[in-house]
Amino acid sequence: MEGRVGKQRMQEEPKRVKVKVAGWKEVSLVDIIGEPSFTIWFNYCNLRCPWCQNAHVVTGEVTREVEVGEIMSLIEENLKLVKYVHATGGEPTLQPDGLEALFLLSKQAGQRISLSTNGTNWEVVKRIINIGLDHLALDLKAPIDCPEKYASMTGLDKSRGELLTKSVDLSLKMGINNVPFVEIRTTFVPKLLEEEDILRIAGYVSDLASNSENRVVYVIQQFIPSETLIDPSFMSIKKVPASFLVKLGKAVKERTNLGEVYVRAIELGTVKVEK
Repeated sequence: MEGRVGKQRMQEEPKRVKVKVAGWKEVSLVDIIGEPSFTIWFNYCNLRCPWCQNAHVVTGEVTREVEVGEIMSLIEENLKLVKYVHATGGEPTLQPDGLEALFLLSKQAGQRISLSTNGTNWEVVKRIINIGLDHLALDLKAPIDCPEKYASMTGLDKSRGELLTKSVDLSLKMGINNVPFVEIRTTFVPKLLEEEDILRIAGYVSDLASNSENRVVYVIQQFIPSETLIDPSFMSIKKVPASFLVKLGKAVKERTNLGEVYVRAIELGTVKVEK
């Protein structure tokens, strides 16, 4: 009897953990390549990327505090419609207990789990990988070997670049080595990144992926100027044409051993790049 009560308590306690979220989408077709997901936007972020279009999520301007159990009830209603429970943000790893509770309960419900992260909290990323993470979407914002540029891309002081890139690199390597499906994303922001930066990032990812049996894909994303940017001055920067990103994707295919390269653009959606 005590054993059953104890087991029930262990199952109930994660449901009571509270998280601060901007909202969720019960069936999303855009967050994981080729798969529908139940997507939750976690509030707050430890970076201030000036070009980020989720300012309302990052700052908590739009937020609500809910118990994980409330979200799980909705997930369970949509189990047959989605393949993953996807946590994004903001930066979900800033709420590690809530994130872990959500993923543990999702696993118990037979659902695959997916994390979108900036990789800066590598200890939390490791903790989530150990639960049995099925899909990792990691933002590589600049070449890892350019800490000052990485700091500039993320709105932080350049003195923090070394620590920042070391943490991201640890998360990247853990993901590629331990997660079945890894999606590495870089947003091409004009005036901040050059074509050569994309090729360097992709080359590094390709080298790491060559020693892994997991599926590793690289995604070049289009910067979209919008009213929800962290830095409103970036609204004056025009988005590059999707055709430019496809051409850049083809260059990545030619110069690396990455088997899957994608472009994500408002005109095209998410498309696979062929040589």
